[in-house]
Amino acid sequence: MDNDILRVLRIKPFLFMMLSEFFSQLAFNMQHFVLIFVIYGITHSNTAVSGMILSFMVPAVLFSVITGVFVDRWNKKKVLLYTNLIRAILLLPFLIPNLHLGLIYVLTFLIAVVTQFFIPAESAIIPSLVPKKLIVPANAVFAFGIYGSMLIGYVFSGPVLLLLGKTYTFVFLISLFLISIFFVAGIKLANGKKESTEGDLSLPHGSLSVVKEAKEIFTFIRKVRKVMHALLMLTVAQAVIFMFAVLAPGYVTTILEEPLESLSLILIAPAGLGLGLGAFILGSFGRRLQHKWLSAVGFMVVGVVFILLSFASRVTSYGFVQNLNYYLPQILHINILHIIVLLAFIIGFAISLVFIPSNSTIQIETSEAMRGRMYGLLSSLIGAVSFLPVILAGSLADLLGVGAVITGAGVLIIIISTCYLFLIKF
Repeated sequence: MDNDILRVLRIKPFLFMMLSEFFSQLAFNMQHFVLIFVIYGITHSNTAVSGMILSFMVPAVLFSVITGVFVDRWNKKKVLLYTNLIRAILLLPFLIPNLHLGLIYVLTFLIAVVTQFFIPAESAIIPSLVPKKLIVPANAVFAFGIYGSMLIGYVFSGPVLLLLGKTYTFVFLISLFLISIFFVAGIKLANGKKESTEGDLSLPHGSLSVVKEAKEIFTFIRKVRKVMHALLMLTVAQAVIFMFAVLAPGYVTTILEEPLESLSLILIAPAGLGLGLGAFILGSFGRRLQHKWLSAVGFMVVGVVFILLSFASRVTSYGFVQNLNYYLPQILHINILHIIVLLAFIIGFAISLVFIPSNSTIQIETSEAMRGRMYGLLSSLIGAVSFLPVILAGSLADLLGVGAVITGAGVLIIIISTCYLFLIKF
């Protein structure tokens, strides 16, 4: 029997959606990560990086539930097309040399507002493109696309910035959004499925109707506990990723004492490879596994690895490592960077255990008419839950040190995963 992932990729509308998603997410993440490099390079402040990430997160808190209502009513293909076009236009001011830091925050905020329409549309359209039995492998491919584009964006953002310079880097990002629009235009719904609307992008009629539809989603979540659990896990997982983005530059430069440009190879690339392996395994065998237990185990592993990251620098001084290096050829000697790369790989694999099963649960348990609102609520929850940790992570890292904050985050993640295990058991 064919591998489920290959079966999904043979569905042409889904393949076009993934190609569009890859280029748009690559542009978005490269823009995001280029700005992290630029801002940290200018200020050498974790707090300044937090400010940029917050300018991306605040719109999720303010608008995402309402944008989910609109996305449920609108043609999702057209939402993907127009949001990519608007984001390309909003990148044009970055072509201006020496853009003020405050204006960078404002533009990031506006791009994030538009993205609140994009996120629920790209997630909610998947069940319209593939049969229900392929939802899990489709989400594995989707997760690999998202985090693969994040990986490539992070790995190449520094080299591209050095090679092209700031101005031409943003010309390149605008081009990626335009390529994404080309692939969106080629999407056709599979198996005769139709969207709930035929493409009218006018506003929903009546503010009371919008409020009513927003309330419906909370009523549904209270009744379907599996969806509530999935939303909880995805929310905390994304908050952890945001915290990791805030702390990673300081971790590499202060604890590992490596140049900032090596961040991509030391942390992001191995994490992306770990997530890719997890996506492949879950895409092939995920239907046979219990989703809720996978998420709990994944979170527990992330918490443990966070704690190990803070103490990894001491491992190479332990006797068993020194003895092992004595018998190994010089080229295979274990050092701190090898250990960090391995831990980053494990983090990526563990995150895949949270992301893919939880997304599959939401898509299987919710109807087409409600899916956009569900992902809008998810985006809002992520923004609300991540807001304080991101602020505290940057500020505390500047005050107490990156290592102490990463250790505290690891302990907190273990506590949350333990509570979640208790919750799903009873």
